[in-house]
Amino acid sequence: MTRLWIVRAGRNGERELDAIQQGKLMLGFNDVDDLSRYKDRAAILAHLEEAMPDASANRRKNFAAQLNQFAHVIQIGDLVVLPRKLTSGVAIGEVTGPYKFEPDGISKQMRAVKWLNEAVPRDVFKQDLRHSFGAFMTVCEIKRNQALERVRAVLATGRDPGALLGKQGTAPTAPADDDTDADDIATDIEDIANQQIISLIKSEFAGHALADLVAEILGVEGYTTKVSPPGADGGVDILAAGGTLGLGEDRICVQVKSGDGAANHDVVLRLIGSVSNSQAQTGLLVSIGGVNAVAQKELDNNFFKLRLWQMPDLLKALFRTYADLSDETRAKLPLKQIWAPVSGAEA
Repeated sequence: MTRLWIVRAGRNGERELDAIQQGKLMLGFNDVDDLSRYKDRAAILAHLEEAMPDASANRRKNFAAQLNQFAHVIQIGDLVVLPRKLTSGVAIGEVTGPYKFEPDGISKQMRAVKWLNEAVPRDVFKQDLRHSFGAFMTVCEIKRNQALERVRAVLATGRDPGALLGKQGTAPTAPADDDTDADDIATDIEDIANQQIISLIKSEFAGHALADLVAEILGVEGYTTKVSPPGADGGVDILAAGGTLGLGEDRICVQVKSGDGAANHDVVLRLIGSVSNSQAQTGLLVSIGGVNAVAQKELDNNFFKLRLWQMPDLLKALFRTYADLSDETRAKLPLKQIWAPVSGAEA
């Protein structure tokens, strides 16, 4: 029976781009040995007592359950959802290979996956599934409310039909060694809140309006800005400069990509050209959909000239300047800071 899983790629998405590019589920847990040597959860737990002596007993038990699921419970043909941290969407794939241990890999614990869609907007899914995607676990199953059938429907039609009437809350019987379900796990409140803010940004600042928001943020941070009018911009959405009257040496050329798709190599090359043509010192690419692997390599090769804001970076900039943004902008993005206890459940 096909099952549906969440498998993450790092607390902050640090393995996300590699997982997408290489067609792998990259679990992390690099201080853990080859799991094929341990045939069940009890054996993995015994190993963790040696590998993680400073972790609490409950934490080791939690990790053992996730590692057992990843290595032994997930089957070839199962579907997997990777909630992306660097962009606003999720990737959906089909598991195509058994568990493998790669001692020299970015992630030692991995499985092969065929990505069926690398960038599905979270807004496509109804609230209950979006909430499940925020489960505070690295690996867990999503079983309730016809989650599997609905993810398949999104892949086929781009639309979540929702749970069928009279079927809400039902779940298939789980094997004895698998008792972890997304709806039974503490939710990552920060991630859920961030996703709601992202939805607001995409709704209220769609298209060229996102450039206006970025320009206002830069203005609060001390830059004088000039926003290009909507339409063909030749790789320049915003020019920003520090100093009195914006005549300082800190000059930035900004390109803003508001779509869900990853920015490609051509976008980065155009930005490099725009930095030179505008006599700027630095180029800033703001991309809600992140960048693909080739574009990321070009950004890395131009470390002293280019910077990238993906969704987490844009949110950080928004939060640190929010109090000084205009009343109009804050009315479109009504936010309130809260404090919440931190869970230690995530790997």
